[in-house]
Amino acid sequence: MINIPKGTKDVLPSESYKWNEVERVVQVLRNKYNLHEIKTPMFEHTELFVRGVGNSTDIVNKEMYTFLDKGNRSITLKPEGTAGVARSFIENGLFNETLPLKVYYITPCFRYERPQAGRLRQHTQFGSEWFGVDSVEADAEILMLASDFYKSFGINPTVLINNLGCSECRKKYIQALKNFFEPQIKDMCPDCQKRFETNPLRILDCKVEECKAINKNAPVITDYLCDDCKNRFEELKKVLTEVGVNYKCDSMLVRGLDYYTNLIFEFVDEDKKLGQNALGGGGRYNNLVEELGGKPTPVVGFGIGIERLLLYLENKGIEIKNNQQLEVYVANATNNLIEIIKLTKVLRDNNISAEMNLTQRTLKAQFKYADKIKAKYVMVVGDDELNSNKFTIKNLEDGSQTQVDKQDLIKYFKG
Repeated sequence: MINIPKGTKDVLPSESYKWNEVERVVQVLRNKYNLHEIKTPMFEHTELFVRGVGNSTDIVNKEMYTFLDKGNRSITLKPEGTAGVARSFIENGLFNETLPLKVYYITPCFRYERPQAGRLRQHTQFGSEWFGVDSVEADAEILMLASDFYKSFGINPTVLINNLGCSECRKKYIQALKNFFEPQIKDMCPDCQKRFETNPLRILDCKVEECKAINKNAPVITDYLCDDCKNRFEELKKVLTEVGVNYKCDSMLVRGLDYYTNLIFEFVDEDKKLGQNALGGGGRYNNLVEELGGKPTPVVGFGIGIERLLLYLENKGIEIKNNQQLEVYVANATNNLIEIIKLTKVLRDNNISAEMNLTQRTLKAQFKYADKIKAKYVMVVGDDELNSNKFTIKNLEDGSQTQVDKQDLIKYFKG
């Protein structure tokens, strides 16, 4: 037997309704927030992620699925959604369209990392990127969109927010970090020693206990923000308070990708017993389009892992309702198969879900099968029913039974 690759997961028929519900929620939010879907390939040229995601990130250094194709080109399965969307924005001249352009996607992503709860080598990401707008209103609204997504499933996680500042703020802050870490860097992990040279901000995201202990005393970005960045951050907090977004400031928050500027955020459940408590995150990446060769274009967005969300809901004991129910099982008690098929088709043509006997089950076995697949009604079709044009219908939910004329069937099932 050939087994599924490590770090991947089948979505079984018994679970697929949960994914359908996620997609339904996204479609509702698409209409509310005037979002437009974008689809990009599952693989891109490796250079896109090296330049876009950042050469100093763990994703690029350790986690990408990269290979040479038959033309000896370096190709990478996309590890996240944003870089591909930014590439498409530039390549297809979307900057010439009316801005802001608010796009969303649901896409598979691939990262070669140690599989664990909520972290798979192939996972699915719901993301949204808003191009061409740089305002407090946009920052607040993207957070409202993500919050509304979570609230649709009956949860309201805290969003941790931080401001990495503009290029001038960051320059001063990075120098302060270097001054702080330099005397201690020899005692830190090998990854942090590399980050010290490439991107000291990433040291703050280290999960090694010894490094985390040192990081507690590191300088915080809020002490190095210019007046414009401070004022904008304060204005955002006021707006979030007014619209009821559940937020906390975290001056030590950093994200694992190099393209972030200014606002960054992460949705978390602060119940430590749940293990993986980060549910999704994002921020502003105003330099990304330009770094990939496009015109300077501000962007804000987020990514949310669907597998992680579903696992979190399961751990919280929150059930996603399965609203898919078979309306009518057409039980076959005749050899006139043409009429059975025609009746089933009439029901389906009128948007009534229907199933018929596809095997050689007896009538009694058909009733058992209908009950097992949770059909709402069983409609018995025998020679007597076909001759009289009256059909016996049993409601499997309350056990009641009635006879309905053929001409009234649609009206009966539609209530």
